[in-house]
Amino acid sequence: MSDCGCGRSPIAIGGCPPSKPPCSPVARPPAACPGSKAGEHCETIPLRDSAPYRVAATASSTDPAPYYTMANTHAALDPVVAQTILNSGTGTFPADDGTHNGQHTWLAGVVRIDPTSLRGDPTSVTVSASVHVHNDGTNTACQLYGRFALWNGTTRIRTDLLGPPDLPAGGDDNGVIAPTTVPLADLLAGKIVVELNLETGNDDTCRVGPKQWTVDSFVLTVQASAPGCGRPFLRTTCRNCDGAVTCTTDTLDGSTPYTPVPPVVPVASCQDGCAPALPPCLSTDRGNALTRGSDGCLYAPDTPTLDPSPCNAARNTTGGLLVPRIALTGIAPGGNTSGERSVDIDVTGTPGCPERWQIGARLTPVSAFRNAERQHANLLTRAGTDVPIPESDIVLPEAGVYHIDSDVRYALGSATGGSGYIIGWLRDETTDTLLTSFTQIVAINAAGQEQQGGTTHLMTEYTVASGPRTVRLHLMFVLTGGKITNAEAGGTDSNGATRMRFLKVRD
Repeated sequence: MSDCGCGRSPIAIGGCPPSKPPCSPVARPPAACPGSKAGEHCETIPLRDSAPYRVAATASSTDPAPYYTMANTHAALDPVVAQTILNSGTGTFPADDGTHNGQHTWLAGVVRIDPTSLRGDPTSVTVSASVHVHNDGTNTACQLYGRFALWNGTTRIRTDLLGPPDLPAGGDDNGVIAPTTVPLADLLAGKIVVELNLETGNDDTCRVGPKQWTVDSFVLTVQASAPGCGRPFLRTTCRNCDGAVTCTTDTLDGSTPYTPVPPVVPVASCQDGCAPALPPCLSTDRGNALTRGSDGCLYAPDTPTLDPSPCNAARNTTGGLLVPRIALTGIAPGGNTSGERSVDIDVTGTPGCPERWQIGARLTPVSAFRNAERQHANLLTRAGTDVPIPESDIVLPEAGVYHIDSDVRYALGSATGGSGYIIGWLRDETTDTLLTSFTQIVAINAAGQEQQGGTTHLMTEYTVASGPRTVRLHLMFVLTGGKITNAEAGGTDSNGATRMRFLKVRD
């Protein structure tokens, strides 16, 4: 008997071994690489590549005077405001008060890292940063109106001139310092500085006047790399019965494909001390973004690569990925009374790309009520003529649809007998437009003495294209026979009053 291949086989007649039999079936691990076949032997081992990793970094406000390079006068931003901006908060570059013609206001921040977050023995790191600026006004910025730069000592090593040129009030821009390699020793020595300056005064060239800026979303990123101190991953290798490699695949977790950054080394040779003896319990909640590497370390997801388009609303911050959201604003209960609009839509926006909006709505119906505080108009002496009642005037303040109504107080009588009637109507005095048809207020047809008094109601709905509009009550007495001794209306007496009301019901 002799060994044939990976199994034992009898010698055939003539002493020639037969063809090798197939390998005994072997259960493949779940991580067997694509293309492997049943019977092949697959092995998965943990490795670590040399991909750049993020280093804990901050920026500390410092005196910007060493970085003044422009010919015009300068002003340093308040250091407390500067630190707020460098901490990824929001701060204001105030407009020049007229004492520094041509002024640019400056801030500077020293880049500092936590040395304990370094892995391996890197000799250099890459530094990058981004920031968002908004021209609060009141003037247009002049040409290229600022600078976002990176310094090593007294040498400027990366510059982003802020634009677009002549950014108007309300405009937005984003400064970006592309990843720049700096010596680790210089970074640890405090020589690496981020500088931002903006035109806040009346530029000597454009004479555009001072302007204020809102600055936010500052993000500082420091990355380092060292052989074997990058990301852990799994490599699965499958071999046939002869030991020849048939396929190899790299994954992060046994299923997610990954392309490692060379050089690649065994995890055991990475002496960065990150593997705890007892790995902490890891939540299995589907929303948990943390994963445990094959080396036992916990890893947060990599910082996503963002599209650099200025229209991309997502932004990296020190607290994570920030996506703007709509915030609605309201008013306090009971604060919905207004003499200006029926429905107030409050939209507060910051123009630019992306645009940020705050939208709110409040019901504030425009309305008014008026009593005609006067004596009745004597219609008898002006029989057959239009008698306007200016004491009834109401003013519709703006465009919209209004419900208008009027209570008309009247008195009509005859001492010896007679007939006649009083009519009334509403008119837009601003445009000389009839709002209602002629409406009978009261009528009398008496053979002898008769006296009437009371209140009649007029009502209409009126659409106004623009305001303000003045609406007035008009009255007229018409004699049809006999003798009328009393015809008056449109005022106030002991039993009631003439009133005018309006309520805006739609925009």
